[in-house]
Amino acid sequence: MMRLLVLSLSILFLLSCIPQAFCQEPADEWEGTRNADKAVVSSEWNPPVWIEEINTPGWEDGPYISGDGNTLYFAYININLLKLPKIVPIGPNRDKTKVCNPSCGQFPRPDLFYSSKDSQGRWQDPKPHPLTVPYPVGGVIMVGENKAYFMQEKQDGLHTEICYAENISGEWQPPVRIPALSSKYKDDDPYVTLADDEMFFWSNRPAKLKGDNIYYAKKVNGEWQQPVILPEPINSHFNELQPFLFGNTLYFTSDRDGKLKIYRSVLTNDSWSLPEVVVSSKNGVGEATLTNDGKRLYFIQLLISDTGEVNPEIMYTERI
Repeated sequence: MMRLLVLSLSILFLLSCIPQAFCQEPADEWEGTRNADKAVVSSEWNPPVWIEEINTPGWEDGPYISGDGNTLYFAYININLLKLPKIVPIGPNRDKTKVCNPSCGQFPRPDLFYSSKDSQGRWQDPKPHPLTVPYPVGGVIMVGENKAYFMQEKQDGLHTEICYAENISGEWQPPVRIPALSSKYKDDDPYVTLADDEMFFWSNRPAKLKGDNIYYAKKVNGEWQQPVILPEPINSHFNELQPFLFGNTLYFTSDRDGKLKIYRSVLTNDSWSLPEVVVSSKNGVGEATLTNDGKRLYFIQLLISDTGEVNPEIMYTERI
């Protein structure tokens, strides 16, 4: 039985609203689609930039930029998810050395890839990350160089749980499930502070507020405590996803205005401010991630062509 895809709810939610009987669009036509749907950013950011070395006609998703801005992690799969159960390859094979079996990023497994900048500041050819080889993972965030948090499928393939792994003497160890943070529901996209003592994530576990909600957990004496749901105005009766904390500002994705947009809310005296839109587009954006200096914000933009083909791409914007 094939593994279900570990891709963000941002894409799956949007796809549910799109007719599925379309013909495939040639790769060279995506430039026109990008030009017709340029993401809009708030006033302190410059116009978004498309990353030529990273994006393909395949599906890039779930980006995470390292604090220094020199390494980009993302999930990738080479098929058109709208065509399932028919398998329609649309992107290149990024596992050229066949590190995985089957190949990383090839159907039926989405995988974690990473790319680092060369001496000229250009992104190098992405490679499968060692964490993804034994079993597909996604939603990664690094705490230092030797510890990673991420989401992993449960055995039934319908939900994800939160895990971590450590790099010991150059070898990534097997994933460790965090019982306090993982439920029988979907627990996804962890954000962990640099001090490794606070976490934000989203879940579809039942709550007073409808939809998917963002949760917060704290580590005490080395143990993660039970998470608590964040209050309004962060959460709502719509879907709140993909949290990323920068200082006292929480960036997150929400469809409270009908389409997925990236919002921010500031914590002051234990109260969150009314969320403001940071990034939006005609068809949806999400997955905000920032460098430690706050000068670059990376995100996913969902492109939809005139013929209805879908392509999520990684973009970034620089602070003015």
